[in-house]
Parts: sequence; C-alpha cells; structure tokens
Amino acid sequence: MPLRVLYVDFNSYFASVEQQMRPELRGRPVAVVPVLAETTCCIAASYEAKRCGVKTGTLVSESRKLCPDIRFVEARPALYVELHHKLVEAIESCLHVERVLSIDEVACRLTGSDCRRERALSLAHQIKRAVAGRVGGEMRSSIGIAPNVFLAKVASDMEKPDGLVVVQEADVRELLDPLPIRKLFGLGATTAPKVEALGIYTLADLRQAAPSRLRPLFGRYTDRLQQRAAGIDDRPVI
Repeated sequence: MPLRVLYVDFNSYFASVEQQMRPELRGRPVAVVPVLAETTCCIAASYEAKRCGVKTGTLVSESRKLCPDIRFVEARPALYVELHHKLVEAIESCLHVERVLSIDEVACRLTGSDCRRERALSLAHQIKRAVAGRVGGEMRSSIGIAPNVFLAKVASDMEKPDGLVVVQEADVRELLDPLPIRKLFGLGATTAPKVEALGIYTLADLRQAAPSRLRPLFGRYTDRLQQRAAGIDDRPVI
C-alpha cells in the first residue's frame, strides 16, 4: 500500500482561532463556550486548558475548579468559517484539497512522486509553513500521511499538537492493534459498550473476532468494520 493520503487536522480549532485573533489569549488556558454563562459547557479548549483537564463538554463551573485562571470566550461561528476558508487556501497553495471532512479537517490525495515518503513529508512541512505565513502561527495542525483516509486520520491523532506522523504498510498492525475500538467511526457511547460486553476492547480484538459474534450488532456492515480494524479502507479520497 503506497502513501496516498495527507490528512490535516487543526488542533483545538475554535480555541486556536481565538488565540490567533486575540494575542492576549496566547499561551493562556482558553475555553470557547456557546454563551457566557456558568450553566453551559465548553465546546472547545486550548491545549493550555486541556493540560488542566478541561475538554469539550466540561461544564464552565467545573472548568473554573480545574483551571482557576481559564479565560472563557463566546463562540464566533462566522469567524471560524472565515478562517477555515483561508486555511484551505493556504493548503491549496501546496497541495490540492480533495475532501473537506469538517471545519478543521481536510484530506489531500497524493499521486505520482508525492507518494514517496520524503516528498510527502516535504509537502507536510510546506503546508505548516504556508498556514503560519498566510493565516498565523497559532493555527497549528497535526498531519497524518498514510495509504488511506482512515489510517491517515489515525496518524493525525497520534501526535498533538503540531504533529507529523507517517504510517506505511509495515506499520499498520503495530499501530492499530492496541487502539481502543472507539477509534472507529460509529463505535461511540451507544454502540461501543455493547461490543465491549463481548470482550472486544481493542482493534486487534475486533479484527480477530468471529464475524458471527458481531453480525447481531452490525449486520451487513460487519465485514467493513473488521476491514477497517485491519487498516483496510477503500473509500476514495475524492
């Protein structure tokens, strides 16, 4: 499996935008909230806040206990969309964006000589420099490079913030097998406990499970799920 996908995941996106636009927030714990009220929860947290235990979904009142000097900022959706487009333009100056997966995640397709490890790494560094130069240094990203979208996404999650990880075919089993099943899309708070009740906790467990044990839960999607656990993802990047 050659390298085919470069996946860019912007770190703590909403909070990073606020730190970029408001220099006084840089280097400080910041949480973005829907409204400035004690009864709401954080929808994003800077890495300074995350180090104190604040994360998405943490109540404002609890966040103050975890991080007494935290700053709360009311969300500005229009600004986040505006910077999203600027970030895509910055990436496009280096490599074409094939898929926008969310406001802070995009996938680029690698072809020809760009599939070589050294060239792909060079492109990743170019993207980071272009983003810093065109949008700002607070807009850090973690980039994953891999043979398919799923593996590239997993790689982008391995080093945060500001990471860069390459996953090649020989690395797949070592990378995926220890991961919890909740790393797979669709295995969230509702479905994952049902799978874990079967004694299946890691992607290795899921990959090796008898399909008959999983079909009552996933039906015709069982084979696809087990393929994903093995690092097989045939979705086109486009």
